[in-house]
Amino acid sequence: MITLNNSKSALDTLALFRIVFKSANRHFHEIEKKAGVGGASLWALAEIAESEKLTVSGLAKAMAVHQSTASNLMEKLESSGYVLRTRSTEDRRVVYLEITPKGQAALEKSPPPYRGILPDALMRLDPITLEELNQNLTKLVTSLEHKQVNAGYEPLGGE
Repeated sequence: MITLNNSKSALDTLALFRIVFKSANRHFHEIEKKAGVGGASLWALAEIAESEKLTVSGLAKAMAVHQSTASNLMEKLESSGYVLRTRSTEDRRVVYLEITPKGQAALEKSPPPYRGILPDALMRLDPITLEELNQNLTKLVTSLEHKQVNAGYEPLGGE
């Protein structure tokens, strides 16, 4: 049975979720306006710029997305001239990602944090708070009737 207090608390929590997602969306729109790329693309560019010899699977892990999602993102960024893929000289099966001057320029035009304000805020939480949040959100996701299980591996930022 839902009580009045529980209902108010649930609505207060819903308001907090709205603040989180509207803030993240506003940041993504600001990024796209200033840098010309979406939030997920900017995060990918930042990871590539910061890492030597980053592969698509390494990028997927760094962004917590499925490898096929990272691969599709790289195809889009490569065809737009933001990144290059180069084969390893030691092992021709390995392909490394490299940021181009155009990709670097997009990074420089964009307001930080490059990974987005939500991942940045989560990474700044102390470990105990983050673990408690993770446990409570896991309970919430478990109680959803129409949960999108694969959504956990899709980037925020509309890409």
